Amino acid sequence: MAIVTRTLYSVAEANEVLPLARSIVRDIVDEFRTLRTVGRERRTLEVQAGTDGAHEERLAELGGEVARQSERIESYLQELASLGLEVRDLELGLVDFPTIVEGEPAYLSWRLGEEQVAFWHPADRGFTDRVPLPAAPVGARR
Repeated sequence: MAIVTRTLYSVAEANEVLPLARSIVRDIVDEFRTLRTVGRERRTLEVQAGTDGAHEERLAELGGEVARQSERIESYLQELASLGLEVRDLELGLVDFPTIVEGEPAYLSWRLGEEQVAFWHPADRGFTDRVPLPAAPVGARR
């Protein structure tokens, strides 16, 4: 599995970008939480409405809100992508920073709530396979 990006991060570089990434990820998690709440209300009303047309006005409002929330989330995701970061989980606020470990593609892994970037995993593995730093030498190549 190849990393499709030009930005590769060292641990120090990832931690330098972290304050900005943290702010954006916090917004994503908040927006995603709201989106899920609105989506649940919308589905509940759709079931209740059935074919009688009840709740049409509220359903239209919720549809607009879903669209707005989705646009905001997409904007935040694009902002992180412009930094070369990859969001892995919108609910957890899980982000990967592409890197190279022992000559192989890998990711520095960070989750909202963690103080700094302190984990990594091979590119062909995920969050559950994170290993604490400095379990392997990590360096950036640009």
